[in-house]
Amino acid sequence: MAADRTLDPRLIEFFGEPISVYTREQALADGQLVDVTAWASSGLDGMIGGFRCPVALTRLLWDVVDLADGGDDGSEEGKAGWRARVRGRGESTRGRAHDVLWMLRCAVARNSRTDRLRFSVLMTTADCRRHRLDLCAVIDGDGITVGFPQDF
Repeated sequence: MAADRTLDPRLIEFFGEPISVYTREQALADGQLVDVTAWASSGLDGMIGGFRCPVALTRLLWDVVDLADGGDDGSEEGKAGWRARVRGRGESTRGRAHDVLWMLRCAVARNSRTDRLRFSVLMTTADCRRHRLDLCAVIDGDGITVGFPQDF
């Protein structure tokens, strides 16, 4: 929820005043959400048919999408890197993010009257095989957040 928005009075009446509110801006600053709005837009850095609202990926999904050198799974073999092997096969972080965003775009086109969407994307994971990842997108007044169903 954006810092300048107020809570629905019906929610406050039913639940009472919130003890704490964790905003989207705080989640972005903390790294729990990764902003991919520029890639999701229709601007120069964006994709064709892009989004006109902020789009973020959850940290768990971003850790699968991102092919930057990282600790991988913590083992010595993992550190050497499934990510490097996947990059060697021509995949990139940008391309993987595009796949997620494109499948999200298709899901929005099919189900434009809901604020919660489920969709799937094929992606190479740590075992260097392609798997179907089941994802969820939540659409609210702050934008779209995409992640695994258990992230929400």
